[in-house]
This record gives sequence, C-alpha cells and structure tokens, in this order.
Amino acid sequence: MCYMNNGCKLQIKSGGLMSIIGSAMGGEDPWKCVYTNKTQGPGYVAMTTDIPGVMVPIDMSQIDGTLRCKRGAWVCSTGDNETQVLAGFNPSESFAGQCCGGLDFIMQELKGGEWSFLSAMGTVITRELSPGEEFIVDTNSILAITGSVQVDVRRVGDCGAMCCAGEGAYNTVLTGPGKVWLQSMPIEKLRALFPAPAEPSQGGNGGGDGGGDGGGWGDGDGGGGGE
Repeated sequence: MCYMNNGCKLQIKSGGLMSIIGSAMGGEDPWKCVYTNKTQGPGYVAMTTDIPGVMVPIDMSQIDGTLRCKRGAWVCSTGDNETQVLAGFNPSESFAGQCCGGLDFIMQELKGGEWSFLSAMGTVITRELSPGEEFIVDTNSILAITGSVQVDVRRVGDCGAMCCAGEGAYNTVLTGPGKVWLQSMPIEKLRALFPAPAEPSQGGNGGGDGGGDGGGWGDGDGGGGGE
C-alpha cells in the first residue's frame, strides 16, 4: 500500500488452511490485507508493486473461467465479490512444455471477482487468439493467459540457431482460443543485467594489511580472513 484515505480500515485474512497452502504454492504470502471503506462517502487505496514496473488491470468479469498468471504476479483485487487466488498446474501436456515453456510447474490461478491487478515490467502486450491460432513468444515474457489457451514449446531452429542465436533452445507456442498478456522486460531479464558481485577472496589467517586482493568488495577494515 502506498496511501489511502482516513476512512479505510485494514484487516488481515487467511481464508482457511487450503487457501493458505494455495497462496504459498502460487507465490503469495498466506495472509492477505483487506482494506474496507468505513465512511459513507467514497474512499481510495493506492497500491504499488514491489518491482520497478507497471500495474496491469484485468476485468475478471470478462474472463471465462480461470486466469493463469506467473507466480507472484498478482498484486490486488477490488470489488465486493472476492477473487480467489489459488495454485494451479502448468497447462502444458508435454514434458518439454513443462520444463522449457517458460511457465513454472506451479502457477497462480485467479477466479471470480471484479478487477484484478498484476505486476509487470516493460511494455505490456495483449493478444486475443482465435481458435487454433498459434502465437510464438519468448519463454520468459508470458505474464498471464486465460484457461482455454494451450501451452507447448517449439525449437527455435536448427542446432546453429539453438546454440548461437541468443534466443535459447525453445520458444513457447500458445494456441487459442483465449487471451494472452505479455511483458517485454520480465524480471528475469532485469536480473541478468545486474549479476551478483563475486565473493571477496579470503585474506588468509591475518597478518599485514589484511590482504590487498580483496579490492573494493571488502568492508575496508583491514581484517584478515573470514569471520
């Protein structure tokens, strides 16, 4: 939460044991914050994501059945009708699709409610697929799909393309009917741009100035060796 009006009250809700298990498997905390406007007038609550991205609003009344999302993508839902946040399985029917399709084996499923908001990065692309239409996408770019969309994988090309094109070995094939949401800069790409720094080398058992090969990674106190 970023800000809210004075009349909104916060409550914590779990929804029972199965809801707690489903939330944990779907990449969410077992406890949910519920904000209720207790005044007679209009109220407001501003929600933000925990990554540098955008919020994607989805009208759940236009979703026929289930919305499958990337784990942890759900941020919040609004309305008097509660949105169920559950855990579901990867819809791919092939072993390659389960392992290389870019979607986790356990996904997040949203059912019911009025409006739901997902966290995404980069440009968000929405595509409505007709029955039998194939849509080839990058494996990490999938944000959400409706329950009727089929998921499989396809090799990016010959051995040379798989090894040297920089696109990985497989692309994900989404087959309609249904709706697809993609993000141009998923969190995996952002993390790849900023790899974790190398561990500082240990300076031995002490002595001298603590070993100068630690460079700028050390804490600068001249201590020799690890703690």
